[in-house]
Amino acid sequence: MGEPRPRQTFTRAQRLRRRPDFLRVQEGGARVTTRHLLILIAPRPDDSTTRFGVVASRKVGCAVQRNRAKRLLREVFRRNVASFPRGVDVVVIVRPGVDELACAELEAEMQAVLPLVRKRASGKPNPSTQADPRNRSGDGRKGSP
Repeated sequence: MGEPRPRQTFTRAQRLRRRPDFLRVQEGGARVTTRHLLILIAPRPDDSTTRFGVVASRKVGCAVQRNRAKRLLREVFRRNVASFPRGVDVVVIVRPGVDELACAELEAEMQAVLPLVRKRASGKPNPSTQADPRNRSGDGRKGSP
């Protein structure tokens, strides 16, 4: 019979599930955009496994279309989890039109930007999240001198 196949599941440890985690990635993460996706990447505080979350607003379509888009993206992540950088949280915001793509087309779009995702995940912080030197309060907001 040969060796048993490894489990091919999207485990609970690989999912972003809590709102504060989504907000942390959305507020301070690096961004990579494609025609159908906005990919946000933020390092994890504990530098453990990569976690993945999907956001699909009503602009994408009805519930059936949003759920299909989320299912397809989770499948693309599951198949390519080794290609994503380790120790980051990834949030993908779905844009309108993704519901018309086949799984292979969506996977090709994600594969095309994975080198940039890895580069941004290991690179410098996003300049838009750094504090403005003119801001004397130090809270990161832009202010007047």
